[in-house]
Amino acid sequence: MRSHPHVTLSPKKLTVAIFAVVCGGAVGTVFRDLLLKLQPTATGSDWTARIPWVLLAINLVGVFLATKLLRGALRHHDPNNLARLLVITGLFGGFTSYSSLFVDLAAIWHLSSAGSLLVAVSALLSGALAAWLGLLRRPAR
Repeated sequence: MRSHPHVTLSPKKLTVAIFAVVCGGAVGTVFRDLLLKLQPTATGSDWTARIPWVLLAINLVGVFLATKLLRGALRHHDPNNLARLLVITGLFGGFTSYSSLFVDLAAIWHLSSAGSLLVAVSALLSGALAAWLGLLRRPAR
């Protein structure tokens, strides 16, 4: 019985795939970190000052671009294709960060549970909207 190439990788291909994800993830994480330095440090007890605007924008851009690429240039590539692994899994996986968002939501929660829920729901809905916009077809030329 022959296994499918997109399911099973040889040890050498697996090593290369992991390396591609690590390299892309490192670049994405560094880029996210540099952009997060644009967010002013929150002070005081106003929960709105703690909204992570830069991180929300990063996540929206990352979701939109990843969806656009998966809908377009990388659509017919095998999930283990090195370009897909490097860009989608690695670069955009490191660039976007919903775990950091939830850390920020916890900080907001201590000041305003309603505010934290509002930011969380807004982040999820805007992420779904960004993905939907990324799925839209380009007009025919």
